[in-house]
Amino acid sequence: MKNNIQISAICPRVKVADTNTNAKNIIKLTKLAAKQGAQIITTPELSLTGVTCGDLFLKPLLIDNTLKALNTILKETKTLNTVLIIGLPLQINTQLINAITVLHKGNILGIVPKKHLTADEMRYFTPGIQIKENQILILGQKVPLGTNLIFNVFDKNFAVEIGLDLNKPLIKIAKGVEIIFNPVSNYEYLGKQAKLENMLRAISAKLTVTYVYASPAFGESSAEVVYSANTLIYDKGMLVAEAPRLTMQEQIVNYKVGEKLKIQSIQTCKKDAKHPFSPSNKQELLEVLDLQALALARRLEQTKINKVILGISGGLDSTLALLAAVHTFKKLNLPLKNIFAYTLPGLGTTSKTKNNAELLCKALGVSFEEIDIKPAVLQHFKDIKHNKNIIDTTYENAQARERTQILFDISNKIGALVLGTGDMSEFALGWATYGGDHLSMYGINAGIPKTLIQEIVAEYAESAPAKVSKVLKDILATPISPELKPASKGKITQKTEDLVGPYILHDFFLYHFLVENLGPKEIYEIACQTFKNDFNKQTIKYWLEVFFRRFFAQQFKRSCCPEGPKILQVSLSPRTDLRLPSDVNANLWLEEINKLK
Repeated sequence: MKNNIQISAICPRVKVADTNTNAKNIIKLTKLAAKQGAQIITTPELSLTGVTCGDLFLKPLLIDNTLKALNTILKETKTLNTVLIIGLPLQINTQLINAITVLHKGNILGIVPKKHLTADEMRYFTPGIQIKENQILILGQKVPLGTNLIFNVFDKNFAVEIGLDLNKPLIKIAKGVEIIFNPVSNYEYLGKQAKLENMLRAISAKLTVTYVYASPAFGESSAEVVYSANTLIYDKGMLVAEAPRLTMQEQIVNYKVGEKLKIQSIQTCKKDAKHPFSPSNKQELLEVLDLQALALARRLEQTKINKVILGISGGLDSTLALLAAVHTFKKLNLPLKNIFAYTLPGLGTTSKTKNNAELLCKALGVSFEEIDIKPAVLQHFKDIKHNKNIIDTTYENAQARERTQILFDISNKIGALVLGTGDMSEFALGWATYGGDHLSMYGINAGIPKTLIQEIVAEYAESAPAKVSKVLKDILATPISPELKPASKGKITQKTEDLVGPYILHDFFLYHFLVENLGPKEIYEIACQTFKNDFNKQTIKYWLEVFFRRFFAQQFKRSCCPEGPKILQVSLSPRTDLRLPSDVNANLWLEEINKLK
């Protein structure tokens, strides 16, 4: 029986900062896992509070009630012959630590602080390696405290390692440890899973241990990122247990150590250099809709709203936002008629895009209505004394702001959430009307670049019903345009890529600037090689300068952008990934571009 100890990872539903509810959910799943035979059970990092409490971690009320909730769990699980690993913030004198408590039959066996913290975590917590105490008094018990504690229960040695940096794996564990429990606070993003699985496989194999990975379940804030219970158990390099990903469900994953080892094949795919944001495996493209759906579902739950409203133009961005809304409502079993799609034809709208917007909405089964904004815009021109024959920025932006005003006012009238449709590429270039399509109540597309949106819609079209597929393919074939300037003989005259440049280049520049942290010279050299059969060097240099000039100049729009989920490894959110002053200067980057031959 020595080798057949049953271990478990549980991912309870989270309510941010609601310690009482979180404790109840932990107790519920702990008892259920124990009935299934689990002997050692881990929860994710900070499972008693949620990981997205932010500055509430600095409030004594939350910390005090977390300790009370822990005491409740101790009492409720006292009769179970199980070890329970729980994450929580814990006050030690004047210092707050991100800690793991190990419980068994009403006793606290030890406390493990998180060793290494991110810059954001340092705002709240003290790194475990800085804590001098090796024993503390907690809930009337003297308890050992340390970052390298080894526990021995059920004739097994196990350790706890809190958090996992995908770039710097933490694998320094003392000899004799047979099981490592890794409670984490990691969020989901496209392309992460393959990298994570390869890392866990390598760690487990190198240390010849059983490795248990558990991340927070649905319920964490989706203001900036997406959380979904992700549970993986590896044994000596082999994946032996896992739970479904990208779900709103709570999870229990069990494994009897040493039972299911077998050789597994590892698939590798090569990335497309021209589309660096795209996943290596094209099957992952539709995971984006799952990520968007989880994020939007969490926001609807938090606001207690069961309706959304969006402008649908017949273009790519609003199409993806609509598909994401439909996907969300199906997951939540909400009526699709609660998705209110409005087409708002203006002074440059063509019949082609307007018809596609209507056809798509009707094929999907959502509520659809048309509101002609031309009379309101022309009246507005009179009010501000603008000549309607002058086709300038005022002419264009007045239409975008009129559309936004209508959507917000209708949202108040019917009690709906306004979905933003703008994408990551547009925010990078500042290609959005400040106070117009720049605004929303939730920017569902904000973390997705334009070229990736094209790929997602194309992939969706391949398996969609015939009516939906037909209109999606027509949308994909339509030039990208805001349609704010008058059409010519029914044709689009304002083509975005003629004005700001090819999105395939801008997304390439954006990736290598944000993800690889490269400068203009390096980006230029890589781009010239990658696109040698598509663009000449002068063209690449020209659009590279446009990219950096616009990227720096338009930070003021990003500094106050609405919340929206991070979908990729990086985002442009001013609250998390891109912290720049609006007054930032681009001279160093532009000078380097000017020196290019």
